[in-house]
Amino acid sequence: MSEILPLSTATFLSFALAALLIELTPGPNMTYLALVSANDGRRAGFATVAGIALGLAVIGGIASFGVAELIQASSLLYEGLRWAGTLFLLYLAWEGWTAGTDVVSSSGNPGGKYFMRGLVTNLLNPKAAIFYVTVLPTFVEAGRPILAQT
Repeated sequence: MSEILPLSTATFLSFALAALLIELTPGPNMTYLALVSANDGRRAGFATVAGIALGLAVIGGIASFGVAELIQASSLLYEGLRWAGTLFLLYLAWEGWTAGTDVVSSSGNPGGKYFMRGLVTNLLNPKAAIFYVTVLPTFVEAGRPILAQT
């Protein structure tokens, strides 16, 4: 497997297990996705997943430039991000609680709404940034190209 992947088999399997455990841990993304899928169906769920996936890619890109590490090092920035995420989730909860049953049908592009909400929910999720700062570097092997491993 080392010929195919730029990291060892043991490192790859360890990373895959860590990523699986982290993804199975409930958080804002999973909670929002479950609510959207249960209430509004698969299409809304897929749009939300696409937004969440783009958010992960953006956070990964930002982390590769060291910004996520700066956020973790600064308690003010980290707390600001955490509270922004909390306020956004409270906004979504309030909107869901007070909205009528035709919220989705009244908008022109409901998929776009779910995509954007999935994206913002993930971008404001400190759990994703922490993963890239604390967990990912432990799987980067010294002596191998860093860019190829990440």
